[in-house]
Amino acid sequence: MIDIHNHLLMNVDDGPVSEDEVLNLLHQAIDQGITNIMLTPHHHAGSYMTPKDTVLEKLEEVQKLIDDNELDINVHHGQEIRINETIIADLNRGFNTSLNDSQYILVEMPFTELPPFYNKVIDELLEDGYTPVIAHPERCAEIAADHDKLAELVNKGALAQVTAGSITGDFGEDLQETGLEMVKNNLIHVVASDAHHAEVRPFMLRKAFETIDEELGEEYSERLKDNAQKIFADEPVLVDGTARIR
Repeated sequence: MIDIHNHLLMNVDDGPVSEDEVLNLLHQAIDQGITNIMLTPHHHAGSYMTPKDTVLEKLEEVQKLIDDNELDINVHHGQEIRINETIIADLNRGFNTSLNDSQYILVEMPFTELPPFYNKVIDELLEDGYTPVIAHPERCAEIAADHDKLAELVNKGALAQVTAGSITGDFGEDLQETGLEMVKNNLIHVVASDAHHAEVRPFMLRKAFETIDEELGEEYSERLKDNAQKIFADEPVLVDGTARIR
């Protein structure tokens, strides 16, 4: 499996603070059957600024741990970028990065209200040849209350990523119901771990896909896994029909 969103880099955001914590997460990912991880620290989010050069530098620390411990897993660079009005300019100057320099860029919305410029920024990214992947829309209160707002973005060409812990119910019944409804209505295209710590915010991809199998059917989980592989390979993700607007 491929994981496109997590916080595995050490001492850059609210993820691990020691080599042991990073190793625990890596072992956990391997046990889940994850083969490739996009490392996506918070960027442009509150006090967290993690420019591309920092991501690449800190990725080398993780790679050394993998090599020294002979772990069978691969890591790649990325960012979780809080939506802002300078995303394109920052991409052009190398301050921002897409997922492993692909067309796909992980964009986070605020957890409460959407900013007035969010549609304009998504349009700019699409016009510039990027495919925005909206991180955990089920956790954005305004989108959770009105799925049409997400459907509008998806019908423009954006994709969306649900967090594994939302699907499993570990983040509460409301988020689980919202996440599963979004998957069912073709508003979600990929599941990611958003892992931070092996105990508090662990990798739960396997459990998430088992839940989707049980609640919606294996065809959903297989499509979501395939989409993650396509994002990793920088191939087009074909959306299954038009996102349903309620």
